[in-house]
Amino acid sequence: MWNKSVVTLLLLVVLASCSTKKKMSKVESKPEVVETISKEDSKNAVVQKFLLSNLDFTTFSGKAKSKIDLGKSSYDVTANIRIEKDKRIWISITALLGIEIGRVLITPDSVQILNKFQGEYIAKPFSYLYQYASEDLTFSNVQDLFLANFSTNLLNTTDFEVDQTSVPIQLRGQKNALTYLYLVNQQNRLDSFRLEQPEKGQKLEASYADYSNGGGQLFPMGLELLISGGDMNIKANFNYSRISFNEAIEMPFTISNKYKVIN
Repeated sequence: MWNKSVVTLLLLVVLASCSTKKKMSKVESKPEVVETISKEDSKNAVVQKFLLSNLDFTTFSGKAKSKIDLGKSSYDVTANIRIEKDKRIWISITALLGIEIGRVLITPDSVQILNKFQGEYIAKPFSYLYQYASEDLTFSNVQDLFLANFSTNLLNTTDFEVDQTSVPIQLRGQKNALTYLYLVNQQNRLDSFRLEQPEKGQKLEASYADYSNGGGQLFPMGLELLISGGDMNIKANFNYSRISFNEAIEMPFTISNKYKVIN
């Protein structure tokens, strides 16, 4: 059996779906420019203003304390997350005493998991994730989930509606088999994001909180994920203690001969 912490974290970053929990973000500071939403704006104009609020970066690095509830079991781990925009997502998971138990490397083409705790390794094409999610899932969706960004591939359709009268603003729509809901705060950043695939009974919700201004970018220092599907129910909290943008990062992922390859 795979170490549950490693498998759970992989599922947390790739599953597509969700249930609604409205949670307001605490905004400590805001960027220099926020595109004001006007009642006269068309829904496409509103979306373009939202997309302009997405983080502009080349690299991201963050360290977060994480508590993962899986059924009746609970795990306390530390996650080091590094992202090279549109290329790679690297995650290192450590348990008590700083002992690394696993690494995950996701690219637009592949998924690799290194289970250091049990000396096992798995490598699959990105399409491997479709058994947990819709084929509409992309690498960018996973990247956006971590950064509280709007996903362009979900919004490049006319099948959505914007409710500017609600607080926060609601943007809901459908992309093939996926339905989604964004709740957007006054800084045009996300309070929460819901993604659901009704045919598979899968739901995922990401709630964002404690926004802080790092290098002129609003980033949520708190992330809560709720996932349900079939007999699986997962809750995870990520509380960042350190983040940085646009700095040189390393993503070591060496496989020694001692690891057993899992097919």
